[in-house]
Amino acid sequence: MNFSIRAQQLNTLLNQHQSLWRHNAYNEVSPRSFRDFPNLLAFLLNLSDEELQHLQANDRHLLTALAPYFPPAAELLSLITLAAPPPHQNTEPPRGIPGRKWLQIQAFIDAHPRSDAASHSGESLPEVRLDNTAIIEWCSGKGYLSEALTKRYELDAIGLEIDPSLVAAGNLRASTAKHHRRVIACDVLSDQVFQHVDSSRQLLALHACGGLHQRLLNTAAVQKNPRLSISPCCYHRFNQGEYRYLSAQMQGSELRFSNDDLRTAVRQTKTARSGETQARRQLQAWYLGLRLILEEHRIATNTPLPSTPQHWSKTSFRDWLNAVLTLKPLELSLPANLTQYEKAGWQCLREAERIDLVRMAFRRAIELHCVLDSVLFLEEHHYHCTLSEFCASSLTPRNLLIQAEKV
Repeated sequence: MNFSIRAQQLNTLLNQHQSLWRHNAYNEVSPRSFRDFPNLLAFLLNLSDEELQHLQANDRHLLTALAPYFPPAAELLSLITLAAPPPHQNTEPPRGIPGRKWLQIQAFIDAHPRSDAASHSGESLPEVRLDNTAIIEWCSGKGYLSEALTKRYELDAIGLEIDPSLVAAGNLRASTAKHHRRVIACDVLSDQVFQHVDSSRQLLALHACGGLHQRLLNTAAVQKNPRLSISPCCYHRFNQGEYRYLSAQMQGSELRFSNDDLRTAVRQTKTARSGETQARRQLQAWYLGLRLILEEHRIATNTPLPSTPQHWSKTSFRDWLNAVLTLKPLELSLPANLTQYEKAGWQCLREAERIDLVRMAFRRAIELHCVLDSVLFLEEHHYHCTLSEFCASSLTPRNLLIQAEKV
């Protein structure tokens, strides 16, 4: 894969269609951004609830469905398609490791080439590999990934973690381990990290957030670590309000991503319980109902409103409104018949969810644009890189894996 060309193609496509992926249908239901695609709106608004949920959950199915009405979807689909994840073994998780997290860890490990597999296939492998090089697990938490790797490959492992409670819990788990493993208290954003990262160890990060994974890349470039395996996540976290390009190529781009844009990239979730989803939708409908009330009172509908916790969805619409207006006093009196506004809010939500599919069609492209920036940065620092999906999106939508070897 030519990462430079793909990054430029994504950059061009995202730049051309900014009005679409920056359009937030929940804040502005007006569909005028889609006037260049006259049949698209009718298609979206006629989707059933089942079709909507299916398309919200799967980027490839979404882009395929949109393509007849929205031609850029075909190019988007081509650009976001990567090597499919390999099959991976499923075993019972060790005590204390959540089942879904354990499946992600196994898939992450199995996505790497192994000595035993190469000996059977006749393939040549690099001298430094996941299965033969001491480990530093970045932002390790309790060190679940290190634990799995030390058991499978008998490797020495260090975890770097800022949370003292996770450090203590991780070291308690490691105290009974056969092979040397420990978790060190370390703020990876500080210079303290250079006391623990040396050029003899590989760096691993499963779901390192935003600025933390960029810090890993910069640290590796300085320390010249022999290999890296990174699955990025939550691109909007631990930055300074916007995405900051690392690679020289992307620093020349005029395209900029705010944290709101970066949240679009991670809007596809698989782990929310049905009750959580219903609570979120309930609050969204109520917010839209409130904006209709604001409009009738000639109060700007883009007036900032306070966020409310999910458990408030268990109250009534009236009680919720009173609570919001206590947090954000506004000069309005609540209508006597709130039922019609609540129903109208649900109708607005129904339309917004469908119109928002167009923005969601760009979520993987935005994510891949950021990940390719990381890959290009590593190439500029003399790493040979691969980029793939390490598991199905049904296990985790944040399934991109960068593997990099120093050359």
